[in-house]
Amino acid sequence: MADNAMDQIKHLVVVMMENRSFDNLAGFLYAKDKNLPPANIPAPPPGQQPSYDGLIDPNPESDFWNPSNPEYFTANAPAVKIFATQGTTGPQPFLVPDHDPREEFSHISFQILGPQNWSGPRMTGFLVDYLTTDPGHPENAKQLMECYSPSQLSVISGLAKNYAISDRWFCSSPTQTLPNRAFVHAGTSLGRVNNEPESLYEAETIFEVLSDSGHSWKVYNDTILMSLARLQFPQLWDPLLQPHFRGIGEFEEDAAAGTLPEYSFLEPSFQFQPNDGHPPHDVCLGEQFLQRIWKAVSTGKNWSSTLLVITFDEHGGCYDHAEPPPAIPPDDAKDPETGFGFDRYGVRVPTLLISPYIEAGTVFRSPTEAPYDHTSILATLRDWLQIPAKKTLTSKRVAKAPTFANVLTRTTARTDLPEIAPACAPKKAAVPFSVRLNDLQAVMITAHRKRYAHNFGNLVRFKKLRTPPPRPRAR
Repeated sequence: MADNAMDQIKHLVVVMMENRSFDNLAGFLYAKDKNLPPANIPAPPPGQQPSYDGLIDPNPESDFWNPSNPEYFTANAPAVKIFATQGTTGPQPFLVPDHDPREEFSHISFQILGPQNWSGPRMTGFLVDYLTTDPGHPENAKQLMECYSPSQLSVISGLAKNYAISDRWFCSSPTQTLPNRAFVHAGTSLGRVNNEPESLYEAETIFEVLSDSGHSWKVYNDTILMSLARLQFPQLWDPLLQPHFRGIGEFEEDAAAGTLPEYSFLEPSFQFQPNDGHPPHDVCLGEQFLQRIWKAVSTGKNWSSTLLVITFDEHGGCYDHAEPPPAIPPDDAKDPETGFGFDRYGVRVPTLLISPYIEAGTVFRSPTEAPYDHTSILATLRDWLQIPAKKTLTSKRVAKAPTFANVLTRTTARTDLPEIAPACAPKKAAVPFSVRLNDLQAVMITAHRKRYAHNFGNLVRFKKLRTPPPRPRAR
């Protein structure tokens, strides 16, 4: 690592999309190169070539398959193998999978581990689990094993090849959206594994840590609704915090003017013209959103001192072949129903680092025994901003998480600027909102109701909506 590379960074921008696995979006990124990228960080041992833990085109010897017959698990039947293939197909290939896979904890556990007491291969339950989402049409389930080609997703693949992508970044837990987003903001999900029944989190977040240690931050979202980060943590409902929550248009203005805060967290639209990538939302809209962010950052006044991170909260039931490793529990909280103690990570998700201090063609992995997960963002913030230990989040996961400062290897900023543009466009006019609500959209509506009830209660008490819910933890 260049000794002063992170010292040159003044703005960390994190974009978190929705519900896609690494293999689903980036599994074939280096397939044409036999999964031999230009460079690994850390560098491979002497005599070994750089590698990329991706997919290859189907062949009888390939390990990248799932059984399509439930009897494989229930009756020890031979697997009817469906291999992972490059390129999505069908009349609307950019809506694949065209109905939402299951992402509740029990379903994710089956996808990764198989049924209870299963001793066969791991990561083989995705397709059989997906059959349960549309049991009357088993022939449609095979689409789950279709993975996007680099040419289909030119923004993600272009940025990954021109900068850096990790092939060992796991979502923080094998759980749904809200628990994983709680990890990126608070370093814990408080023992919760599903979006329901409780969507609000009484936990201290990185935003309070930054405020208390004198650092600037904003959350920008691409919708007229309250941002999901703010909605999820009631202490952020405080009207006095409104200047910290802005729209994507203001992000573009701040980037152009060089007035971005030290930490920016960006959200797509989850409900109105959703561009979050959540199946079956059109990934072309997600590509357009990411290109918009890339353009704002790369043409902004402080591009040379900005580090952009693009990641996804969880895999959303999409296929991936790499088994998640054991994890350090963030605290003593456990799921009361299953007893799960957050001692293993969730499925891999695509995570890109973009900065002129990063060499093109970099594939990065953790330099420590702990792999990258969403708490690496919190650990990197802690070290980069030199936040005192007494003011940091108490999560044990964050304490052991590797940072990604080592990926910035250049001593001087690159002067080239690659041309990044979407290769796809929505096939039809996007509907203004999702007609059929997914699980996240439903719980967001519930959370909004709770917020309105809280604000109405303040109004009744003549407090003019200025009383926030109690802060989770006093310092």
